[in-house]
Amino acid sequence: MTIKLNKLTIIFISTGILFSLIISLYFVFKKPKELEKPPLPNNYINCNQLTNANAPIEPADIISDKNDVQLIHARANGLKKPFETNAEFDSAYKKMVENYELVEVKDSKLYHLKTLKHSHPYLIPEAVSMLDEIAVRFQAKLKEQKLGNYCFFLTSILRTVESQEKLSQHNGNASDTTAHFFATTVDISYKHFLNLDNDSVVPKWEIIQELTKTLLEMRKECKLLAVRERKQSCFHITVVCCKPEE
Repeated sequence: MTIKLNKLTIIFISTGILFSLIISLYFVFKKPKELEKPPLPNNYINCNQLTNANAPIEPADIISDKNDVQLIHARANGLKKPFETNAEFDSAYKKMVENYELVEVKDSKLYHLKTLKHSHPYLIPEAVSMLDEIAVRFQAKLKEQKLGNYCFFLTSILRTVESQEKLSQHNGNASDTTAHFFATTVDISYKHFLNLDNDSVVPKWEIIQELTKTLLEMRKECKLLAVRERKQSCFHITVVCCKPEE
């Protein structure tokens, strides 16, 4: 006996089969709720540093936070112990990245890395969040002033004790102990900027002013500590974090 199906019945059957297949695939590939990882902690995002900073800080109208002040916050929020040697760093950093203790800093439209002779491109997650916020605010100011599309250069990031000692041989301004040891601190150059439209590197006074204004705003909000290093033509900046949630 032959059963003839009209077009409407065939459509209903095909739709039902397709719907059942989609539902089946959803449950096959859906990660069980109990296995989903919770959000990673970040004591910079959604943080009010004015009232809940993890170390003493007051709003300031100038950028003049010296190394000893930045060290207090670096030790409170960053790596528990500096890397003594570059070899020690090389043997440990991959595991720390997997555990979200360190995040690699890479070239992007927000910022570019200059050749890092005495440091490694890694920061704690909170410092990366701070760096991203600086860049976004800075580029918004450039847009408001119709100054073009630029990003800044990073000239120094995470240092080991070994790399700091080597730097001291070339730079008499370098101290024995630096906030760079703790992956909380970055140097942003104000000497040159990268033009994102034509890939040229240029100095420009108006752009320096907008970067300075950005850092001043965030310093008033206690989101960072910063000092202008004239010999190195950079801003030395350390992240301010909130107290960890208990």
